[in-house]
Amino acid sequence: MPPEKSIAIHPVTVLKSTQPLFVEDFIEEMKKELSTGSPKLLVESRNLDDTSLQEVVEDARTLPMFHEKKLIVAKGYDGLKKDDLDLLNEYAGAPASSSVLVLLSGGSRKGKTKPARGIKLVDLDRGSKPEQEIRRLGERLGISLTPGAVGFVKTMLGEDMNLVKNELGKISLYVDGKKPVGEKELRGLIEKRSTENVFSLSTALSNRDLRGSLRILRELEKNREDPLSILYMIAWRFRQIFKVSQHLREGKSDEAIAKAIKTSRGAVFYLKKSVRNFRENDLGRVLGLIEETDFGIKNSSGNNYILLEKLLLGICSRET
Repeated sequence: MPPEKSIAIHPVTVLKSTQPLFVEDFIEEMKKELSTGSPKLLVESRNLDDTSLQEVVEDARTLPMFHEKKLIVAKGYDGLKKDDLDLLNEYAGAPASSSVLVLLSGGSRKGKTKPARGIKLVDLDRGSKPEQEIRRLGERLGISLTPGAVGFVKTMLGEDMNLVKNELGKISLYVDGKKPVGEKELRGLIEKRSTENVFSLSTALSNRDLRGSLRILRELEKNREDPLSILYMIAWRFRQIFKVSQHLREGKSDEAIAKAIKTSRGAVFYLKKSVRNFRENDLGRVLGLIEETDFGIKNSSGNNYILLEKLLLGICSRET
């Protein structure tokens, strides 16, 4: 999370960001701030796809039992209709003193996005620079990255800070933090961490190479690679492929696509090759499979590599 984003508690806040890690960090800081004045803090998470805003507002107006304060974090602000927004604005005009309501926005809301008076908008992406965030994440994990190493991380992992954090966390096991880590050393650390790494797996999948993908997955399993980290890399690669396919349909140039998805023109060249391996409805199906696998891994106590193997089979199949 950008350090200049101060944690000022407001009764109703819309927290806007495309980076889940920024949101998690901000919410954690809010919890600390609220707990200072109210040690008995109740924290609730809601999803507005499953729960109506009316229920959330009624919950906010209800005094918390056995607690001094209630923090309600509700995902799904971007999908609220006009009636919901009117209800939210009405509540913000006379909020409950015992509750703090935070609504999460991914920034995809159409039309007017600025909330009405009485609702605080915090845009965590504004002023955020990927290179600075990568360097800051490295420092948090005890890794001092040179500019070349930062650029390498951005090129290989993109700008998903959750993915960056997961990968740097594993690399931190091999550094002592006493001297800066350069690009060459970082490449070596990645190879040391896994002979067949997640980058190779995502590349094989984008080429619909089932045999190669399964072979790499077996190597990753043998090296005890975190299944969720593997899934994050696959998800990032296919989100990039999907975005490039959309921009190509709009007739955009390689330079315009690179700027839009914040990557290099060289990376766009390879992503375009991957686009040719999938039809539009294929990509939609693949993203759906990734979402199902993510839910399965996060809610399973079994062998998550079996779920990843099913995902690989689904991605490489020719279903429409």
